[in-house]
Amino acid sequence: MDLSPGPSPAVRITVLLRMASEGYADAFGTDPDWVEAPAAEHDSLHDLVGHAQFAGVADHIGLRRGERYRAGGPAGTIELAPAAVAGVDGLLGQAPMPPEVLVEETPDGPSYQVPDTWFVVDRREAGGAQI
Repeated sequence: MDLSPGPSPAVRITVLLRMASEGYADAFGTDPDWVEAPAAEHDSLHDLVGHAQFAGVADHIGLRRGERYRAGGPAGTIELAPAAVAGVDGLLGQAPMPPEVLVEETPDGPSYQVPDTWFVVDRREAGGAQI
């Protein structure tokens, strides 16, 4: 059992996956067909949440192993920039908040706006070629 302070590593991984998915939706106006996590984090998430829950999540969002946090579909891909992967600790209260992140207090709690530079967008032409 991990008794270290702060959120579980599963929370950090989940937030990064969600950032990739939402970044794709913002860039392309639709949900991604798949989301990738680096192999070590992918496997760690599986171990932390258990096979049944992991399988359900993986099927729902198209989660797969990769080299980095990415999301993709027919329109292209987005990849989380190194600043996003480092900055998530600030969003989770485990490090200082990155100065480029805007925080708005809402009735439901804080809302975070991360900079566009946290996402590397690779668009594809209608015929499938990268542009």
